[in-house]
Amino acid sequence: MIRIQGLHKFFNKGRSNELHVINDISLDLPSQGMVAIFGKSGCGKTTLLNVIGGLDSFAEGTLTIEGQSIRTNTDVIRNKYIGYIFQNYNLHNGETCFDNIADALRLCGMTDDEEIEARVTAALTNVGMEKYARRTPDTLSGGQQQRIAIARAIVKNPHIILADEPTGNLDEANTVMIMDLLKAISKDHLVLLVTHEANLVDFYCDTVISLRDGKVVGMKQNSSATGFAARDKNDIYLGELSRREISDKGAFIEYYGELPEKPVKLRIVNHGGKLYVELGTEKVQIIDNFSEVKLREGVYEERASVNGVSEGIDMSELPEVEGTRFGRLFSLGSSIKSGYISNFKNRKKGKKILRGCLALFATVIVFAGAVFGTAFDSIIDAKNAYNNNVFYVYTPNAETSERLNAAVGNADTGIDYLRLTWEYPTGDSEITFRTGTFETFEQLDYESGFKTNAVYLDASMTKDKRLVEGKKDKLSNEEILISTRVADALLEKSTLGYISERQQLIGLVSSMLTIDGKCLRIAGIVESEEPAVYLTEIAMAKYLQQYGIAPYTTLASDNGIEVASGEAVLAIKSQRAGVEYPKVGDTVRIQGRDIRIVGIKQCYTDYSAWIAANKIEKLDEYTYFANIIKQTVPEEIDGKENPDFLTAVAEAMETRYFEYYEYCYSEARAFYEDMLFFDPGKLEYWLYVEKNIELAKYMALPEEYYKAYAFKNMYGRYPTKTELSQSIDGLPSAYDAIQDYVYMYENEFWSANRNATFSINTYMVSDSDYIAFSKQIGETHPTANYPSDVYEYDKYSGDVELVTVDKGYTSDMYYTVIHSTDPHKTEAWLETNLAGLTAPYDMETIITPDALFEKIIGQQVEKIATSLVTMAVILVLMSVCMYFIMRSSLMNRIKEVGIYRAIGVSKKNLVFKFFIESVVLTTLTVLIGYALSSGFLFLCIGMSSNMAEIFYYPLWLSGAVLAVLYAISLFFGTLPILTLLRKTPSEILAKYDI
Repeated sequence: MIRIQGLHKFFNKGRSNELHVINDISLDLPSQGMVAIFGKSGCGKTTLLNVIGGLDSFAEGTLTIEGQSIRTNTDVIRNKYIGYIFQNYNLHNGETCFDNIADALRLCGMTDDEEIEARVTAALTNVGMEKYARRTPDTLSGGQQQRIAIARAIVKNPHIILADEPTGNLDEANTVMIMDLLKAISKDHLVLLVTHEANLVDFYCDTVISLRDGKVVGMKQNSSATGFAARDKNDIYLGELSRREISDKGAFIEYYGELPEKPVKLRIVNHGGKLYVELGTEKVQIIDNFSEVKLREGVYEERASVNGVSEGIDMSELPEVEGTRFGRLFSLGSSIKSGYISNFKNRKKGKKILRGCLALFATVIVFAGAVFGTAFDSIIDAKNAYNNNVFYVYTPNAETSERLNAAVGNADTGIDYLRLTWEYPTGDSEITFRTGTFETFEQLDYESGFKTNAVYLDASMTKDKRLVEGKKDKLSNEEILISTRVADALLEKSTLGYISERQQLIGLVSSMLTIDGKCLRIAGIVESEEPAVYLTEIAMAKYLQQYGIAPYTTLASDNGIEVASGEAVLAIKSQRAGVEYPKVGDTVRIQGRDIRIVGIKQCYTDYSAWIAANKIEKLDEYTYFANIIKQTVPEEIDGKENPDFLTAVAEAMETRYFEYYEYCYSEARAFYEDMLFFDPGKLEYWLYVEKNIELAKYMALPEEYYKAYAFKNMYGRYPTKTELSQSIDGLPSAYDAIQDYVYMYENEFWSANRNATFSINTYMVSDSDYIAFSKQIGETHPTANYPSDVYEYDKYSGDVELVTVDKGYTSDMYYTVIHSTDPHKTEAWLETNLAGLTAPYDMETIITPDALFEKIIGQQVEKIATSLVTMAVILVLMSVCMYFIMRSSLMNRIKEVGIYRAIGVSKKNLVFKFFIESVVLTTLTVLIGYALSSGFLFLCIGMSSNMAEIFYYPLWLSGAVLAVLYAISLFFGTLPILTLLRKTPSEILAKYDI
């Protein structure tokens, strides 16, 4: 049955406190009978029993049961051959007594409910506990619980019953009862008993194995083990007590024992055929079929043997179990149910805190994931931040520019388009679109905007591209086309729920891409995988000019002037010192092109200078009034100066002085029209010329002119000079007078091409020349060139001075944007033809798409690394917290785990149970926290573009976050049980006992 050879076990092996608790034990145990392992406390009895029962491990030796090594398949051997009775019963209080016993059958693979019912009932009957099947163990006495434990041990009719101090917690009467049962069982089974009570050994055990310090020091047979009888303290023998009777026609009462100090109050009521009993005396115990106290007739008689008890054990209804699957107790359904009950039916405060912590954990991970998502967004943006067909070439001189322009359209170069850019290339331009426009002004609704990256190309390049939405022909300079790649990126970034399809992008306006102060609108979408926005040639040239590419040039056609290609009208607002201006007929070089001056238009900001330049003669004040007065008052009388005439003129100059102002500034409209041409950003000019607001003309004229006008409006006449000087401070100003008109028209003004101004002068050129300036650099006349700020070093004094100089080129920092139809050809051509090109400040001369991508990714490395480290730290911290939360939760269930392992539940099945419980807990806590926080994030990102800048949380990332949450929750929900199950069942139970 059981064979042990050379068995050794150590505690704390290799340490200073090492214990050799089992020391070279070899035993052959019989197949039946009661065998005692006897010895003093600490001699190794329980350890040896645990090793034999598979509850503990051993270091050396062999141990076989029915010829099978206990090391090979411990859980199968324990469930098939061994029944265990524990000193502390190890019953599960969360189950009924019936289920505690039935678990032993289920662990052997039994699933037939009828068979389980029959066997459990038979086992309970054998131990006299059939009435307690549906009660839970915590409602029973110690003796009753141990009988339930015995029933659990015998229900599968195992070959071996292991009993570890089974009577250690029982009184004498229950001890005898339990030992009688075990003795009866030992007739056909091996009962291996651990005890330190010598009288039990003498009375019951057939074989006695004595241990001392982990060694077998004796083994003897005990032929006198006939049993022991003891009076049950719960039995009351009526024959030993005095008896009295009280009777009448309706009741018969027997009274046993001594009379109480006060009479017993008893009321019996028969009502409707039912009897009711009311006790009016305190401390009265009712005896029924479920009471431990039993009333017995006669007097107590001692028994000399257990023959009577042995006749009560009937194992005929408990045949040996032939299991096919051992160690599995928990199914998917039972694990889900236990997971819900243990976590959500428990009203303990700790469980509520656990659930709250898990939901909070999910919320933190969701927000951390959304912040971390910006790192992924950076990578995605990096992919979209450049065009695979676009190169950037440093262009320092006309020779390089001419060579690049000559390569356009050549099949060997693959270059089909180029233009200049003033920026150091870091990727495509960022373009933002928004909704909401009115007829007269643009609504600055940046919150509802969405953006992506794209390179600006010429609309003519869409000729062979399929139109997807809108239109692509006859575009105005305020209309643009976008590629499907850009359209899809915009839709992906859209924070507006009502913009979800390509056609809904038509009509959206750009927030940053403006031409002549107007935001450009999407007119159509063409099929292309390139991130590109297409502008007309004129719009592209204007876009580059307004941001610093072209020199002081503008379109003559925009100003109502016609010039031929190679011609220009020079408009001068103010002369630059030290620069010689060309004259009509002269030729100047602009961006390497010869431009002939066919006209010069001078701007005069001073009204008097403008009058003189336009050869408009104005009379002086005296002559003006003298001409008026002499019509009614003669200038001379009899050839002599008329004093009345002089008096009349003087009086007119005093009282009618402001009539002279009307005369002097009668050409104000023409002056303002001229000024508006050179300075279209002046709102007051526009109000006067375009909207005929008469008051606006006073803004550029002497202040006293408007004051007099205001006086006239108040009093119906112009003031005298004296009156005006006395009241001038109390009269309104011209600025105040036009404020209502400013509020009324300023939105219309700023949306109508009113941003451009000529700071010094400008060359008004033809459309073809204007476009050419956006594609090439070259020698440029100083009057058409931006002055450059440079640092000059004085070699004598050592001083460094910032000075402004005029160079032959508009800039030495230009790059040329090149679009290619064959990037491999273009790259090869550039490397061959521009091999000697050098750039200052360690700038690249040729930037390929691959190099640009590496540059963009390199710029994102720090952000990505920071995000990764931050996310990793958060995950580690939250994971550690999760581990300790779940570990703390498991600490309250160590007894439960220990019991399950002790009765034979396999490690695999326990891990499965706790895994499913973790799934239930995660779903009802983490998933809810995830859903609420994710919904909140989606809402915020959808409502605010600012939130979209802080968080990046697309559906794929939210799915990844959910997967991470489940992975962490399930891993750390299962890790504590995995760690605990590394211990043997006896170690787990010992951990609980501590």
